[in-house]
Amino acid sequence: MSKHLFIDNYEIEDIWNLARKLHQPEKFHANTIIRPEHRWENMYVRMWGGPVWDPFEELFKIIYLGTAAQDISTLGTGAAVSLDETGASGTSGNYSCYATSKDGVNWEKPFIGLYEYDGKLWDKSPIGTDNNIIPSINGHIRGPVYHATEPDPNRRFKAQIYRDKALYAAASPDCIHWQELDEIPPHDSLDVSELYYDETEDLFISTIKHRTYYGRSFFLSTSKDFENWTEQELIFHADQTDQENGFERLQKFFDDDRYLTPVHNRPEEWRTDIYHFPVFRYEDMYLALPTMHHWAGKHPPLYENVDSRKSVELASSRDLHNWHRVANRAPFMELSPIGEGRYDTGAIGATNGVIRRNDELWFYCMGSKQRSLPIADAFNFGYLDSSAISMARLRLDGFVSLKGGIEWGNVTTKPIEVTESQLHINTDSWRGRIKTEVLDSESLDPIPGYSEEDSIATNIDSIDEIVRWKDKRDFTGLRGKTVRLRFHLWQAELYSFWIE
Repeated sequence: MSKHLFIDNYEIEDIWNLARKLHQPEKFHANTIIRPEHRWENMYVRMWGGPVWDPFEELFKIIYLGTAAQDISTLGTGAAVSLDETGASGTSGNYSCYATSKDGVNWEKPFIGLYEYDGKLWDKSPIGTDNNIIPSINGHIRGPVYHATEPDPNRRFKAQIYRDKALYAAASPDCIHWQELDEIPPHDSLDVSELYYDETEDLFISTIKHRTYYGRSFFLSTSKDFENWTEQELIFHADQTDQENGFERLQKFFDDDRYLTPVHNRPEEWRTDIYHFPVFRYEDMYLALPTMHHWAGKHPPLYENVDSRKSVELASSRDLHNWHRVANRAPFMELSPIGEGRYDTGAIGATNGVIRRNDELWFYCMGSKQRSLPIADAFNFGYLDSSAISMARLRLDGFVSLKGGIEWGNVTTKPIEVTESQLHINTDSWRGRIKTEVLDSESLDPIPGYSEEDSIATNIDSIDEIVRWKDKRDFTGLRGKTVRLRFHLWQAELYSFWIE
């Protein structure tokens, strides 16, 4: 049986005297896992898709985009770095790069010897094929995902490759050797999109960015076979509430000197739209981590892009089409203060690569030290080593809890069928108590033997605690019946419950 979480009200009949609390993932103290290290990635490291597990090699794999600045090893003292008309530093290329890990934390960049890189090391010696560049990817990869039921071993891994405002289907046996699937028509798309594979529903999910009346917005297309896709449908965009929240969040970066202030600021241009929209399945629902893009001002002189700050929120859906904004749109991830040695001081973006490890949820994020650079900093090579891939951790099921205070409160569920013999809860109640009663689904009267008075109070911090009543009673006597549950909380938090 799937777990029941308190992210939305889908299974809740009534909440009394409890608060719904959003929990932010905790960034690893040394949370950077992939950063610029080599000549071909010395400027940016980014990805659109999280780690994918290869069951044959027993490795996590990531394909990330490395961006190389011009070969500054040949520049003399005081030489100017070339700048384009917007003041952005010149680059010498974007490269799809390969990384692996046995544990999801410690990552290696194996040199795969497939691409002749014409740059040089700082000592001016040639690099040649000593690199982790994947030459068969012509563009920026979205994914990859692993398709366990694919009969063709050469198509076990699938991805979409972005170039020229379109997404092209591709497949690989190993995440290294890719071939585009020319028989599959490309999707129209802007620069940022995400690909996800839902194993439970055997469904490929593509969330695709386009510009609409609402600014950057996201569309949905799905497929059961990776070949035939549904028409793109608008599913998520900013609204007036997002504009109001964006004004408040952006103002912080001008008022609080702990945070990096945007270079360009034109209050008349302040607005918010959606930059990323990664989707993933969690239990019996879909969750999304929309990156809210708060404009501060356009870049002069061509004004083709904007300086901004970002925050990540949490959204949920039961059908991929209708989305619920969780916890009144409170930030789920935020930019870090300057001076802590983190990369995510200027921009942040989550991915759909959320994995369960060690009874935690691990999130993989992109972070940039800045969104824009003053011209003087660009001339001083300030754009080098400016973005990385990082991690954050969250308690299992720990997105949202119901929290009780110094007075008792309770939550009553909608009718639930008892299919197994034990009720489990994920709770932090060591400072307080949780008592559980089982109600008749129609009359809401307590079932004899399962009242609040019969409940043995839970007083523990545990991600998996079995609920019991007096006389060692569990759910055995209720199997096959439809009931309601009522959890009573006092100075405690409840994250989820399930029957098994």
